[in-house]
Amino acid sequence: MRTSPVYLRWGLLFSSSAMAAVLIAVGLWVRAGVVEAATSVTRGQTIAIAFAGRRALRLAEQLTQPVLQEVMDELSAQGLRYLEILGPDQLTHLAAGKREATRWLPVEQLSPTVQIAFDEDGANARLQMNTVDGVVGAKAQKLLIDSPKAGTDAHPLKGKQVVFEVGSSSARRLAWRADVTLAVSLMAAGTLMGLSAIFWRISRNAEKTARQLEHDRQLKVLGQMSAVLGHEIRNPLASLKGHVQLLLEKLPGDHSGRKGAEVVLRETIRLEELSRHVLEFARTGSVEREDADPAAMVRTAVESADGSDIRIEVRNAPPVWPFDSRRMEEVLVNLLRNARDASTPGQPIDVKVEGQSSSLVLEVRDHGEGIVPGEEERVFEPFYTRRAKGTGLGLALARRIVEGHGGRISAHNHPDGGAVFTVSLPLRTQGV
Repeated sequence: MRTSPVYLRWGLLFSSSAMAAVLIAVGLWVRAGVVEAATSVTRGQTIAIAFAGRRALRLAEQLTQPVLQEVMDELSAQGLRYLEILGPDQLTHLAAGKREATRWLPVEQLSPTVQIAFDEDGANARLQMNTVDGVVGAKAQKLLIDSPKAGTDAHPLKGKQVVFEVGSSSARRLAWRADVTLAVSLMAAGTLMGLSAIFWRISRNAEKTARQLEHDRQLKVLGQMSAVLGHEIRNPLASLKGHVQLLLEKLPGDHSGRKGAEVVLRETIRLEELSRHVLEFARTGSVEREDADPAAMVRTAVESADGSDIRIEVRNAPPVWPFDSRRMEEVLVNLLRNARDASTPGQPIDVKVEGQSSSLVLEVRDHGEGIVPGEEERVFEPFYTRRAKGTGLGLALARRIVEGHGGRISAHNHPDGGAVFTVSLPLRTQGV
C-alpha cells in the first residue's frame, strides 16, 4: 500500500516537532539543574565569606576605610567583590570594592538577621547582615567562633548592617556551561525544524510538479484526440450541412418534413461550432508577443462581442504592452460572451484594464449568480460546463493562451455579486 505524501509530510513534521520540543525541554531542565547547583555553591561560598568578614570586622577596634579595605583585599581572592556598611538610616557608612550592575532575584531569609539574594544564573549573591549588639543573629553565632570581645562593650558595628556581594567563579563556569548546553539544544531544535520546513516545501513542490506534469500529459493526449476527432467530424458535418441547406431550399414552407430538416441544420451548425472549438483547443497555443495597445485590443474585443451593454474602464491602461493582440482578443471575447450568458438580462458587464507594477491586468465582471463555491479552478478544466449548450472549452482555451504569455487567469466571486475573471500578463515571460 502506497503512503500518501501528505501523511509523510505531516508525520515528519509531527516527529520533528516532538524531537525539537524534547531537545528544548532537556536543555531547559539541564540549565535549571545547573543553576540550582551553582546557587548552592554560591550560597555556601557567600556565607563563608560573610562570616569571615564579620569576624575580621569584630576584631577591629574601629571601623575605618583602611580597615574595610584590608578586609576587602583579604577576601577578594575568595570571591568578595563589594563590601558595604550601612547606618541605621540605610545610608552607606563605608564601602570598599566595586559594585556590579546585577539584577537580583527576590530575597531569601536565612535567619531573622541574615538575608541573601542571587542573580538569575546563581553565580552572584548579595548577603546582608543586620547587627544588634555587634554580632549577628543567634543562628549565625552557632556557626562561628566569636572573638574574645563578644559580649563586652558595644562594638562600632552595633545597629549597622553589613553587605557582602560575592561572585563565584566556579558557579559562573557552571552557569556558562548550562547556557552553552541550552544554546546547543535550541540550535539543534531550530535546525531540525528548519530542515523539516525545507523538506515540507520540497515535498509540496515535487507533488505539485508531478500533478502539473500529469495534467499536462492528459491535456496533450486530449489535444491529440481532439485534433483527430475534430478533423474527422468536420468534413462529414460540412457535407451534411450542405445537403440539408439544399433540401430546405427545395422544400416548400408548408412541407411536413421542413421542421425536421431545420432541426438537423441547427444541430449540424452547433456540432460544427463544437468541432471548431475542439480544433482551436488542440492547437499548440503558441503566442507571438509584440508591442500593442491594450485599450485598443479591449475595444476591438468588445465590438466583436456585441458590446452594447459592456462598460469599459481603460484610464489606467499602459499605452503599449508586449502581448499577442489577436490571441488575447480571443480570450477577452470568450470571457465577455460567458459574462453575458451568466448575467441577468439588462445588467451591464464591466471590463477594466490597467497596469499594476510589472503586470497588465484585465478584469471582466458579470452581475449573475456567480461561481459555485469550490469550483473557481474547475471552471478552467476542458469540457467542464454548467450550460446546457456550452462546449466547456472556452475557458480552457483562454487559460492556455494566457499561460502561453507566461501569465495566469483566475476566477472569484465579487462581494457585491457576480463573478470576476482576472487575467494577469507579465511584462516578460519567465526566462526571457
